[in-house]
This record gives sequence, structure tokens and C-alpha cells, in this order.
Amino acid sequence: MFEHYTLDNGVRVVLVPMAGVESTAVGVYVETGSRYEQKEINGLSHFLEHMAFKGTKRLPTTKDTSKLEALGAIQNAWTDVDGTAFWCKIPADKWRDGLEVAKELALYPVIPEKDLEIERGVILEEMRRRDDRPDELVSEELMKLVFGGNGLGQTTLGEEEVIKRVRRDDFVDYHDRQYVSGRVVVAIAGKISNQESGIRNYVKNWFGGLAKARGQEFEKWTDKQTGARVSIKKKDLAAQAHIELAVPGVKSDDPRRFALSLLTAHLGQGLSSRLFEELREKQGVCYAVSAGEARWPDCGVWSVYAGLNINKLEKAVAGIVTEVQRVKGTKLTAKELAAAKEKIRGPLLFSAENPVNQMEWYARQVLDGRADILSHDQAIARVMVIDAEMIRSVAQDIFLSKKLNLAIVGPVEEKRKESLMKLLKV
Repeated sequence: MFEHYTLDNGVRVVLVPMAGVESTAVGVYVETGSRYEQKEINGLSHFLEHMAFKGTKRLPTTKDTSKLEALGAIQNAWTDVDGTAFWCKIPADKWRDGLEVAKELALYPVIPEKDLEIERGVILEEMRRRDDRPDELVSEELMKLVFGGNGLGQTTLGEEEVIKRVRRDDFVDYHDRQYVSGRVVVAIAGKISNQESGIRNYVKNWFGGLAKARGQEFEKWTDKQTGARVSIKKKDLAAQAHIELAVPGVKSDDPRRFALSLLTAHLGQGLSSRLFEELREKQGVCYAVSAGEARWPDCGVWSVYAGLNINKLEKAVAGIVTEVQRVKGTKLTAKELAAAKEKIRGPLLFSAENPVNQMEWYARQVLDGRADILSHDQAIARVMVIDAEMIRSVAQDIFLSKKLNLAIVGPVEEKRKESLMKLLKV
């Protein structure tokens, strides 16, 4: 079982011993990301993550910050709307090196002025790469449509004019404000049995001296939507369109999340999903279709993505709406329910075998401030007791015509909005 505790200054720690592995995953997570940014610094969280690798107080060069690879480690970092992480997977006997580097990158970046312009160019190229990926663009457009006016509606990469403008002082101010004890989570998973006391000492020595602070919180989202919405971002894509149809979902601690996960698996997970069978295999209206969801402490989003020919746009939207209507009105059969449960159980079992996945699993729950931190087995147990009526009930709760949002990227004329709006009724 895992161990979860908090240092006197607010740093949260989670340790996950695993049998039968020879590696350890080590991560320092910070509870901040693009939804914490003001509009004038949108993109700074991600930019800062890049700049950390340019040097720290004890690791002054990029050669030093990437030294873990010479110890056999896989090393990386990521930034999301609500978190930033510096992590590695490393041979178990080198866990101290992994933790030291992750600590340095998160807490003590020097942000060298000479490297700002170089990395600025890298971020701008990353944006151009994103612009060539319409499936990513439509997800961004959807978030703007659903969460416009809130930090969740901002992109993680940020705005180009911001990236071109920000200076070193902006990074220093943001780091000083957000990379503080109350926002830090240290997560270690893998071969750590019989070493927990040593790990606790290192964590206390390296993180316990941080001044007690909490930093700036994000602005909670308030749902004010009163009618269906359609947004079209015109882009030349050789008669291809990428769409996402979404509704607000559930929070990260909502007890209905297990039923909604089963609904997502049934409708849009894999080649056997209802949407794939109906829209692609039977009707041939799209070449890709899937369902997914995201959850945060204050809200969530549930969506269906599809890639298709623009001439089949209305037919595809109508097909998605029909399947949503079906799960509101008709309970899953016993066979469908059992299959959905196995679609959830299998990946959870697979995930539990990997130290990186274990680290992420627990760190994410801690970042969300969850009171009931669940193991993989406990989550599976929650899923297995869900019945078909619970799934239909959550479908009826969240699938409302007035809450539908349709984002489109492709060579689609604005005049088609009217015909699309008429389809958005569940």
C-alpha cells in the first residue's frame, strides 16, 4: 500500500512500494499550470518548464540537468492546465540522483538570460507544430468554447504575442509565487521497500526547509451556459474536418465519475465502442471517433472527437447525438455493462505494473486535493459495483441540449452553423 503524508511546511509526499520491479519513478509535481495564469502571461508555466532545463543552482548547464540519462534513466517533464511535473524513471539504486535532479529543476532554476531567446524560438516552433495538427487545435477550440473567460479556456502553449514578449523577471515572479511549499508534491514509486525511512529523511532535508506558503489559487469555473453553441475555426485541410462535441462533465471527486467512466468506455473507447461501430463501421461517416473526459477539482468536461470529410459533417453530428440520446433512454445490456467494466479494469491493472503510472496515479489525486486517495484495486472495486441504471442516470444528468458545445476545425463555412445548431438536441 502507499504512504501519504505532509511536511510541516505543506509539502505533500506519496510513497508507493512495488514488488517485482527493479526501477523507481521519481517526480516533483507543482500544483500550477495554464489555468493559474493571467491572460498577459498565458504560456509562462510551460515556458518555465523548458527554461528549468537550461540550468539550476547546483546543475548550472543543460549537460548537468540531463545527467540522469548517463545513469540509465528516462527523464522528462510536462505542463498541463493544472500541474507541472519534473520526473524520471531510474534504476532503483539511483533514486537519490533522480530525486535531486527533479528537486533542482522544480525549485532552483536560474533562468539564464542568454538562453531565453533560444528557447523562445523553440516554443514558437512547438506552436507551429500544433497548428499543423487539427486534432489538437479542435481540442483547444473546444476548451475556449466551454470555458471561455476562465483560465481553463487558455491554452497550455499560450499565445504567440505573450511568448515573444515575456522577460526573465516574469519567470522569476511567477516561480516565486507558485513554486512554493503548499503547491509541491513529491511522488516516488517502485522498488523502495526497506528504504522508506531513508527516502523520508532526504525529502525532509531537501523540501522541509521551504518557507510555508500556498501561492495563488485558480479562479473556479461557474457554468453559465443556457443554450447549445457552435464554434468554427476555418482551416484548409483538403476537405477534412475535425470536430469535438462536448458537455460539462463531473468533478474529480464526484461519486458519479465511476459510472461516467463506464459510459465513456461503452460509447467511445476502442474498436468495439458504440460510436466506432455505428459511425465508422456501419455508416462510414468518419475515419476516427472516440470519447473522453477530463476532471478537475471544480468541474470537468466530457467530449466526443471525430475526423471526417466535410460533406459528412451534419450526418456525423447527427449520428453522435443519436448515440447520446440512446444511452439516456436505454440502459446498457448485461453484456455491454460487463464489457465496459473490463475496458476499465484491464488498463488499470496494466497501469499498476509500471512505476511511472503508479507515480502519476497517486500524484494526480494528491494534486487535486482528494480526501479519498484510491489505489488501483480500490478504483476497480468502485467500478465493478456500478449498475446500468447508474450509468443511464449520469447520462441523463449531463447530456442536456442546453449544455452542448460543438467545436469544428476545417474548411467549413460559417453559414453551416444554422443547420448544425438544429442538430444539437439530446
